[in-house]
Amino acid sequence: MSEDVQALAKESTSASGLVSSQGALLFGAFAIAQGLSFGRNAILGHWLAKGDFGIAATLTLILQLVETLSDLGADRLIIQARDGDAPRFVATQHLALIFRGVVTALVIFILAEPAAHFFGVPEASTAFTAVALVPLIKGFQHLDLRRAQRRFDNRPFAATEVAPQALALAVTVPALYVFGDYRAVIWISFAQAGAFLAVSHIVAERPYRLACDRDALVRLINFGWPIWLSAFPLVAVYQGDRIVVGHLIGMEALAAYTAAFMMAMVPGVIAAKVGHALMLPVFSRARDDRESFAAHFNSACEATVFAASVFLAGFIILGGPVLGLAFGPNYAGYGNLAAWLALMWGIRMIQAVPGMALMAEGETRPFLVAGFVRAAALIPAFVAALNGFGLEVIAACGVLGELASLIYVTFRVDRLRAGLGVELAQRALLLAPVAGLALVFAALSVAPGPIAQVLATILAVALIAGLFIVRLPANDRRAVLRIVGHSFTAPFGARR
Repeated sequence: MSEDVQALAKESTSASGLVSSQGALLFGAFAIAQGLSFGRNAILGHWLAKGDFGIAATLTLILQLVETLSDLGADRLIIQARDGDAPRFVATQHLALIFRGVVTALVIFILAEPAAHFFGVPEASTAFTAVALVPLIKGFQHLDLRRAQRRFDNRPFAATEVAPQALALAVTVPALYVFGDYRAVIWISFAQAGAFLAVSHIVAERPYRLACDRDALVRLINFGWPIWLSAFPLVAVYQGDRIVVGHLIGMEALAAYTAAFMMAMVPGVIAAKVGHALMLPVFSRARDDRESFAAHFNSACEATVFAASVFLAGFIILGGPVLGLAFGPNYAGYGNLAAWLALMWGIRMIQAVPGMALMAEGETRPFLVAGFVRAAALIPAFVAALNGFGLEVIAACGVLGELASLIYVTFRVDRLRAGLGVELAQRALLLAPVAGLALVFAALSVAPGPIAQVLATILAVALIAGLFIVRLPANDRRAVLRIVGHSFTAPFGARR
């Protein structure tokens, strides 16, 4: 009996170490990728006139728009499905991605000129047409990296995140030097899409194959239709506020809103992507073991709320100065906007945990309802913009939408597994005192200057970390220390 207990303990320690090392790998890769992306956008912000930066942001907005509206979740199905490793199953998902790329490219091509007129920049219609090639290129990506994620090997996935961003940053200055305006973004997008395609094939273990398996396509449709339908209200969530700003207020206001949005989304995207890549395979493996599933869920909640708290405190105190420093003096004075957007992204980060828990169970319909709940916030945002309210009010409307969505998904995950929603809600409520603490430090550090603001941020983060560590049980505390150790010693040396 003692030998069995020792074996189980050893297996548990090994699994915990694997998750820790892969979490550190993903965090390091996403941090580098988002840092490169932020650096590229900062260069664009400094180089381009505010109006041109607004057009460049609109081009990126269109690409994000069609990508969201054409997503059936083929990549996530490979991770979630019990037979997701089967060659014919993966080859069928390749065919589905090509079809998606062709359709989205045609949609952009057809709607390019009307979109340019909608945003009041008809002179940019050629640029809007040209970016149709981007989703077509990405449609031929290799999905073998998702197979690797099934066995907790995220190195191929990390490569496809970092390499395209590195190449995009490398070509930014040459493209700006040649074109000098928003057209540079077109060539940067081509370079990024081409690098993504190439790296996905380079890191693949299997040859690229296409197949048309009827059963696999039916399963993709059953799995993906709620994700696809939920994309329409999600457009209102992720792009709707910027569409409203660009159409009703103008390109310069869109440039300012986009700069603050880009800065706020960097840490938010890092945390969300790490969570998605790590939590879905972990939850999928543990779905048949109720206690193990609950333990993984609670640990993920604790880590995500902690990350969201640190992120929010940092932006409340330092958001304004960093925005002006990163994008130039034209973007100074938007600290309140950055804080509201950080709160929106912080709440969105927390929703990744119940979202992946639901997806691991094959429950994708709640994403559709959550999307409509979030999208409802676009109505007050539209009214605010129409009546001349500031950008901060529009961002605050987004916060209300995210909060309502969090309440809904918390309720759904609690119905699926009783007690988990209550655990999530208790942890999420910690954002309130964290925001209050950060506001106090921000008020005290404004007058003394930038050094005082940096010191206030460090002190606030230390207090938040202490609060979370004190709340953790001993086993979870050791897990946190293990993850931190991996993050500093071997973020790119993770092994399967």
